[in-house]
Amino acid sequence: MRPISIAALVCAMFAVLLLLAQDGGPASARPHGSPAPSPSPSESPTPTPQERIATLTQTVHDNPNDRQAHAELGVLLVSTGNASQGRDELETARGLGLEDAQTWFYIGLADRELNDVPDAAAAFEQSRIYDPANEAVLSNLSDTYLQMGRIDDAQRIANSAITLFPKEAFGYEALGTVQLDQGKFELGRQTLQKAVAIDATDVRAKILIGRSYLGQKKPDADSALAEFQTILAADPNDLQALSAKADALSVKGDKPGAVAVLQQIIKLTPDDVRGEDDLAEFYVTKKMTTEARAAFAQAIKDHPKSAEPLVLQGDWDRRLNNFKQAAAEYESALVLAPGDPQTLFSAAQVYLLGLKQPVKAVDKLSALVNADPTNPESLFWLGQAYAAENQWAQARDEFQRSFAIDHQYAALFNLGLAYYNLKDYKNARDAFEALATHQTKAHPDFQLWYVLGDTLRQMGDKKGAVAAYKQFVALVPKGDATAKAKAYIKQLGG
Repeated sequence: MRPISIAALVCAMFAVLLLLAQDGGPASARPHGSPAPSPSPSESPTPTPQERIATLTQTVHDNPNDRQAHAELGVLLVSTGNASQGRDELETARGLGLEDAQTWFYIGLADRELNDVPDAAAAFEQSRIYDPANEAVLSNLSDTYLQMGRIDDAQRIANSAITLFPKEAFGYEALGTVQLDQGKFELGRQTLQKAVAIDATDVRAKILIGRSYLGQKKPDADSALAEFQTILAADPNDLQALSAKADALSVKGDKPGAVAVLQQIIKLTPDDVRGEDDLAEFYVTKKMTTEARAAFAQAIKDHPKSAEPLVLQGDWDRRLNNFKQAAAEYESALVLAPGDPQTLFSAAQVYLLGLKQPVKAVDKLSALVNADPTNPESLFWLGQAYAAENQWAQARDEFQRSFAIDHQYAALFNLGLAYYNLKDYKNARDAFEALATHQTKAHPDFQLWYVLGDTLRQMGDKKGAVAAYKQFVALVPKGDATAKAKAYIKQLGG
């Protein structure tokens, strides 16, 4: 079961956000208050989304410059769960000159589904430029800023929504969510109650109120359950309320009750792997190993085309230091989802740090870098994998590329180590001396002074080496490395 978190709940409600978009949001990109076009009496029956996707796919194949077809195809793909391909179609439409609220909105939705939250915020802001008073845009933008930890921006957008729509619930939902995230539980519940007072059927606000009781410093599972039961009394099969109820029962310590609710969700959604994943992860959190293994096995059996249970089981085995088993699970997941970045990265770390197999780590990280050559983290870890193989020239190149993108301390430090191991002492010294100027008294890097001392010693700079070694000894008064540093100081006449 995923951790109970107000912000996580908000940011995970992808289906709800799509509904917001469909209910008068940027899905139509029409001015507020204008009616939707009525179908012609002679129209054929509305095709299913998949039928329409097939038609549009053929259309863009026959006419690659049909930007409207690309845009409509992108919207449908994002709406039906294919965020990556949908985003590509929407970007193609933009490349052909289409700039409107709907295009940017669905790019934002796709970015959030792909866990590219900063780009999602930027896309929603672009959508807001074209339709500044759109409810779906404002709601999603506030949620996205909240997910990024940009609380002030989330609150600004929520307040704007209330100003624009004082008699609609969504602005109070957004503001209440911000207040809950700030730990202002009573104030947040009061604000959310305003949303419920405006719209008594507002399930999202009610769930946020209930979950707030679970998120506060002293969880109140009974109050949370009371809120969820009011929703379930009206709709016993409401999946959000059932999931929240399972969390509340878990907090209360009612394991059988939580399992029963999760099994109810599984029965209601037999084609969705997430219910079975949640049951398996519930067992994981309760350290019920046998039950967790059985639940993961069942999820894999019931959903043979889904990589998610394999990834989650791999993550669990990795935490348990079952590295060989975790690697096997990640590999099985990659058969189903070959290019998944997070799985590739997790597998690479297992191979590098757990199994000490840097060659396999290089393979996974190279795939990541090939897919996104500008990701500094992937480049950094690829450098680490090469370094573990003592391939210092390759490691140097990857650390250089990583540092050029985001100028992180660790990338420059490791670049200096690569130079040192390649006996390029001048560049190693330059890297370490640059880092030395960024030390703080509160958090000094003792390793830096030792490698700087070694580098200067190799260059024949006795005075500089002694000064660096003395800095190291002052920070680390005891140990084997300290003994070596003291010997070097004596040897160098210090």
